[in-house]
Parts: sequence; structure tokens; C-alpha cells
Amino acid sequence: MDVAQTLIDFEMELVNPSARDDRERIKELLAEDFEEFGSSGKVITKADVLKADGPVPAYELSDFSVHMLGERAALVKYRASIPGHNSHRSSVWVKCENRWQMLHHQSTVVPSDV
Repeated sequence: MDVAQTLIDFEMELVNPSARDDRERIKELLAEDFEEFGSSGKVITKADVLKADGPVPAYELSDFSVHMLGERAALVKYRASIPGHNSHRSSVWVKCENRWQMLHHQSTVVPSDV
């Protein structure tokens, strides 16, 4: 499988509500110093993700693009949608110890009039 498809699959796995219950898998996919700039404006860390409770929205993901930033880094961009809420997303993935991990994630709300 090529790197681009692998990273797209990981992105889809991370927003899958049932996959989010697998704490060990989340630990594998997120780098120790992971940080997210959420659409709420909050900064979210790996520890925050791991202790989060409650339902995770079932986002529909589309319009993926993957840009390699070197042999061990990539930028993944896409659109995430749930009814009444759309956002542009971007993630920086790095290859650490022979596996890809998300280092940074950004979510920006798309205004409803766009």
C-alpha cells in the first residue's frame, strides 16, 4: 500500500466512533507530543484525546490530498462534514520508529454561507 493511502486510512480510522474506543490504537496513531488546534479554538493534546468520554461524531471525510514533506513527513488535507457543520482539516504525519504517527492536526470551520 502506498504512503498516501495509508495516511488517508489512518485519518478515517481516527474519526471512526468505534475505533476511538480503542485507547491502545489511539496511542499508536498519535505522537507523544501530538497537538490539535480544534475548530473550537481549543488546543487538544494526546492526553486530552485519551481521556475524552462521550460520543464522537460520525464525520464524512472527502477531498483528500497528501503532500509528502520529505521521506518521513507528510501533510494530509481534507474536508470533514456532519449535518450542519463542515470543516477543512489538515494533519502533519511523521514516521517514527518505522510507523506513521500524527504530530499535529488543525480543524477550521467552513462558514455555512460558503
